[in-house]
Amino acid sequence: MTPASPTWGDVEKFLAADGWRQIPTGERGGRRQRHLFFEKLLPDGRLLQTHISHDRGKSIGAGRFGAVLRDQLEASRADFWAAIEAGEPVDRPVALDEEEVVEHDAWVIRVLAGELHMSPDEIAALSEEEAKTRVYAHWS
Repeated sequence: MTPASPTWGDVEKFLAADGWRQIPTGERGGRRQRHLFFEKLLPDGRLLQTHISHDRGKSIGAGRFGAVLRDQLEASRADFWAAIEAGEPVDRPVALDEEEVVEHDAWVIRVLAGELHMSPDEIAALSEEEAKTRVYAHWS
């Protein structure tokens, strides 16, 4: 069974198992980094890049984790956890998880974030109907 909320430490374990290279601070320029940066050159010549938080124990929201898997790591959730467990790299290309993206109206986001103090991950987890229902309930 896999955790519902992976941490940045889990992502670091995946990067190690999948053969990513940490980019030293000097290569990126500047003296201070808020994140640790990694890259992986794929056999087809594409270069994948990602970064993780220094706080390895911090949980990643479901929406953000899905985006990192799809857009940066190019791995499915199942392949992510299997790579950590086996300590072996993902065999790419993989079938990525298709995540339904709900684009809320700006006014809905403004109310949910500004008045109800919801995080972007909490808002992203709502369907269009659920989001509007919460706004209407707040207004009534």
